[in-house]
Amino acid sequence: MPRLTAAELPTKTDVEFTFSPALDMINAMYFTRFVIDSEGVEGWPVELRTQMAPDLLAELDFLYSFPNGAGMMGHFGDMLFNYPETWESVDKVVDFIRNIPAGLGPSEQEAGIQGLSYYVACTREEPLPPMSDDPREALRLKIASDGVEGVDAVMDQWDRPEELRERMITLVQRFYEEHYKHELPKRRAALERSAAAHRGISREETIDLIHRITSRPRMCLEDVCNATYERLVLMPSLDMGPYMSCAALKGPHPVHGMFYQCEAEFISEDAAHANDIQRTARMYKALSDEQRLRILHMLRDREMYAQEIVEQTGLHQSVVSRHLMLMRAVGLLTARKQNNMKFFSLNPEIRGQLTETIDLFTGAR
Repeated sequence: MPRLTAAELPTKTDVEFTFSPALDMINAMYFTRFVIDSEGVEGWPVELRTQMAPDLLAELDFLYSFPNGAGMMGHFGDMLFNYPETWESVDKVVDFIRNIPAGLGPSEQEAGIQGLSYYVACTREEPLPPMSDDPREALRLKIASDGVEGVDAVMDQWDRPEELRERMITLVQRFYEEHYKHELPKRRAALERSAAAHRGISREETIDLIHRITSRPRMCLEDVCNATYERLVLMPSLDMGPYMSCAALKGPHPVHGMFYQCEAEFISEDAAHANDIQRTARMYKALSDEQRLRILHMLRDREMYAQEIVEQTGLHQSVVSRHLMLMRAVGLLTARKQNNMKFFSLNPEIRGQLTETIDLFTGAR
């Protein structure tokens, strides 16, 4: 697939707010798996883990973690932002899966069944791990270096793409029939109201909107909404808690897809101030953990990169990553990348919001 040169980069980003039942369902599936790895997810995904048939839940967990914790279904969901013909219905998604090539596919944005696993495992890290001329060997080396148990069993499954295809189709169809179809009518109205309310706004207004909804610093959102993308597709969601879910798709027509948390006023008519209260509650919940408070104190005087925080706290890297992810999601931290490292610092914009809660008591008698 051809790559854009600097001179060819688009100077305008088209912003599209829309609701897709198919992509909304795929996103809900992702966050049902995400509950295992992170704190802060609320509502339906948490309930689903207690309601789903054990075999269906096992398939969801498998396909969203195969081959190395980063799952092929996650990459598949990202890829769908490039295929609006699939957004209309779950049947369109199933037809799309049936027509995906079995192998790697021509590119990351046009991945085949094996490519969904290969690209999510081997190309998402910076710097990239050492690659072999043989994609199968590259994948095997990558998952072995990640400490995945049963490497031979993983590769045996990768060698059977038609079986993986049928497992994907069965997961999508069963999740829809057993869970999502019954939820869709009450979800649709709120999500369509949110999307309709924001259509026609500019890229700059989109940054302000997402800043208000998420409390993320504007500088972080400018990276998401930058002009190197021809299209910015935004879809509201009810399933993410404080998180955002993004897909960055490069290529000849680069697209950035984003799910954002649907505002409370579109869910309930009498919830005009619920968003601010909910965001503040999430921040104080994040502050209630001793280890997270330790990390915040470490960041009081300077920014630090993730591995430095791991070394100074003595906590496992996965634990630190989970704490940092939640604190960034609720707006306590900002993050920036430099030389393939991610640096974290306190978010100064959040001080006023926290102070407002403390001020409730300053005039008390």
